[in-house]
Parts: sequence; structure tokens; C-alpha cells
Amino acid sequence: MKKIIKIIKSIVKLPVDIVKGVGKLLKTIANFAFEIVKAFGRMIVFIVKSPLLLAIQVYNKGILIRDWVMAKVDYLDSESKKWHRFFQTLALPYNALLKLGFSPQMAMSFLAVGSTVGTGVVVNETILAERSFSNRDAGVYLAPSDMPNSELEEQFKEEVTTNTLRVLLNDTPVETIDISNVNVGTSYASNGQPSALPSGKTEAILIDGNNTRIEIGKLVFSRNSCTTLVMTNINSNKTTIKNNQADGLSIYQTASSTIPNLRISGGYYMADLLQTEGGLYDRIHISPLDSISSSKVYVNELNLTNIVSSGGSCTLNKLDVGEIEITFNRVGGDSSLVSKALTVSSTVTSANWVVDGNVEVLMAPVERKPD
Repeated sequence: MKKIIKIIKSIVKLPVDIVKGVGKLLKTIANFAFEIVKAFGRMIVFIVKSPLLLAIQVYNKGILIRDWVMAKVDYLDSESKKWHRFFQTLALPYNALLKLGFSPQMAMSFLAVGSTVGTGVVVNETILAERSFSNRDAGVYLAPSDMPNSELEEQFKEEVTTNTLRVLLNDTPVETIDISNVNVGTSYASNGQPSALPSGKTEAILIDGNNTRIEIGKLVFSRNSCTTLVMTNINSNKTTIKNNQADGLSIYQTASSTIPNLRISGGYYMADLLQTEGGLYDRIHISPLDSISSSKVYVNELNLTNIVSSGGSCTLNKLDVGEIEITFNRVGGDSSLVSKALTVSSTVTSANWVVDGNVEVLMAPVERKPD
């Protein structure tokens, strides 16, 4: 009887047990599904955050590399400044002689022969006095290099031996060529003693387009002394000729030019600056390289100021210029108003002319020699 009752109870509880089992199964399935959803969610979040985390890691690594590089740069900059001051100190005797008006060659000869310093210092002075445009040395320079060009100096041997400052222009546009406070001509050779212009040369200062033309944004020719000043074959947008003194003026104002008021651009590859201040030369000559293949060479600004020349003319030829300023010059030397010392040829054309304040006066050659 007990067994029958137990069997009946089991039969009665069977639906309940089945329901409980199904409930547990559903709960297990739900928990499993929830875990899958959470895992999927974590995966999505990780995928989204990974680039950001990677970027942060890269940035932090970049900061470490940057700080290391800048520390090295600061160290090298500090060392460079120390060496610069050291060599400036060594160069004091040489620079002092240059300030007194001696040429680099004369200054070196004094240091080598007349100085009481030791041989080591003289060697250092020789290194520091390596020839360069900025260091007032004569030579043949291929713009934009500040150092003389050995191949061209071999080609122009005569100009090297006669203390000529020669600048040759090539396909590279030059931002600025600046020559100021120098003496040029027969009375101003490298040793301060009279000498002649190079054989066959009649110009103390020559800016010449040669076989092509020089295109210049702005040309300033101011406070210079010339035996004669001759301008030929020039096209410009604006030409200003003011406040010049000459023992004879002949200025043709030909109002015709297609040149705009231009300035030269060259971008990243444009040369920066050729500048020299102070020095003694037999001659200054700026022209394109003979082998140039282009129709023009380019200079944004050409400044010639406070130059005393003698023994030959100052000649500007074959130029295309945005703006020319010829101001405050003294031109002459034969004490005669019959011959025209300052001549602007009819081949000089300009869309705009400003000619004012120029006077004719008798004058002898201007001399500015050392005492």
C-alpha cells in the first residue's frame, strides 16, 4: 500500500518537477545568453577604444623621443655657442685690422709677420680668414655660394690675380645681393697701392646681362662715386633718378616698357643673401654665367650703396627691372660739363619716370684713400 501511495505521489509531482527542470534550463540558457551579450559588448567597446589607446601610447612614446631629441639639440646648441664665442675671441686681432680698413690679405700678412702671438693662433686665424664673399674677399663667386668657386677661378685667372669681386648668376634665383661701403678702382688694390684695371676692362663697376638678361625686382644704386655712370639696354616699370651730382647730365626719358613692377619669387629653392660690407677691390662685376641655358637670371633685390670707384665707368646694361633707384650719387672727374658723366641712353625705357633734383657741377675725381 505504501508503495502504491509513493508511486501516486511521484506521478502527481512529475509535472511539477518537469516545470522546475524546464525553468532551470531556461534560466541557464538566459544566463548563458546574457554572458554572450556581455562578452560581445566588451568586444565592441575594446574595438572602439583600441585606436584611442594606441594613439595615447604612440603620443606618450613620441613625447619621450621628443624630449630626448630636444635635450640633445639644446646641448649641441650650447656647445655651438661656446665654440662660436671661442673662435670670435681668436679672431679679434684679424677683425680689428679689417675695421681699420685693411684688406683680408693685408690683415693676414700682419698677423703672420708682425704679430707676437704664437704659431697655433696664427694657424687658427688663417682658418677663420678662409676666403668668402661676406668676409670681403675678392674672387669669383657663383651665386648663391658665399665661397669662391675654384673651377670658375681657374677659368677667370686674370680676375683672381687682379683683386676683382666677380659674381656669376645661374638658374637659382637670388633673394638679395648687397654690396656696400667699399672702394673700387685703380687706387684701391688689395695692398692699398695703385694698380690698373684688369687688361681690356674699362668698367670699375659692371652690372651686365651679358649674353642673356638679368631680371631684378628692385635695383638700388645710391651714394656711390663714379667717374662716369652709363645706363643702357634697360627696361623698367619705374625709374627714379634723383639728387645726383654730375659734371654733365644726359638723361633720355623713353616712356615705353612692358615690364611690370615685379618682385622675384623662388620658393624653397631660392637663394637667400650675398652680402659684403667694407673692402678694397680693383673691380666689381655681376653678370650671368656664360653657359647659362635660360633666357634670364633672377635677383629680387640688388643693392649697391656707398661705393667709391675710380679709374673706370659704372655701367648698368641689359637689365629688366621692376623699380630702379639712382639717388645721391657723385658722377664725374674731368671737370668738364661738355662730356656727359651721367648718361641714360635712349635704350633705357620705363613706364614711369621720376627725374628730379639732379645738378651739373664741375668736379675732380673723388678720392677716398687711406692716410
